[in-house]
Amino acid sequence: AVPVTVGTVTRRSVPMQIRAIGNVEAYSTVTVRALVSGELLKVHFEQGQDVRKGQVLFTIDQRPMQAALEQAQAAYAKDSAQKAQLEAVLSRDLALQRNAQQQATRYKQLLSEGVVSIDQEQQFRLNAETAAATIEADRAAIKNVESLLKADQAAIENARGQLSYATIRSPIDGRTGNLQVYAGNLVRANDTNPLVTINQITPVYVTFSVPEQELAQIRANRGKKGFSVSATLANDEAHRAVGELIFIDNTVDPATGTIKLKAKMPNAEHVLWPGQ
Repeated sequence: AVPVTVGTVTRRSVPMQIRAIGNVEAYSTVTVRALVSGELLKVHFEQGQDVRKGQVLFTIDQRPMQAALEQAQAAYAKDSAQKAQLEAVLSRDLALQRNAQQQATRYKQLLSEGVVSIDQEQQFRLNAETAAATIEADRAAIKNVESLLKADQAAIENARGQLSYATIRSPIDGRTGNLQVYAGNLVRANDTNPLVTINQITPVYVTFSVPEQELAQIRANRGKKGFSVSATLANDEAHRAVGELIFIDNTVDPATGTIKLKAKMPNAEHVLWPGQ
């Protein structure tokens, strides 16, 4: 006799699984480059270190940018002083112009009364016209200085921006890769070679393809309770990353009869790495 094991028959739902081979992609990748040229003074992190958004990564020699900023500020101060001087001149000339206009009006009245000669009246009228022309010249000079002040202000803002670029900060939370340039080397603005590459690996994307015959069932069940995407490594079945399906491609690959899907995994324990 052959021993057997028996059990009670039950009816229940059995999870349906679709297995595929996928690739892990970083949630975002940033190649860090310098925006100004200069000597790289210090690297503030270790290769492969996790960094936070806003954390200082590199420091470039700031002395040339600081000198340019101070020069722009000095030009602004000089032009501001010149504007103040011209405004004082304008105030004085306005007073002289009012006096000249009053004299011209007075002598015009005296000429009508026959008290003064035509030459005298013309002289005071010419003085009033000259004073008015001087006022216009003063105002034009002030406008010219105001234009210079706007240019100086723009130069100051540009110099401040260049100075801020001397301190390079991380634009994202992520993990640094291999360091390409070490302290003491000269870096160039917008060089083709980045200083370092940062990958955001919390969360990550997993891209995979399934046969087109599965598409209708996936679309019908997407969003329902129990529908999820899980990822495991071939040599580490114990650790499983679970996420959600976020993308279904808009076309089927006619060469393979498959369609590309993408899932988002929280990856809090760093089970998955970009490129796997």
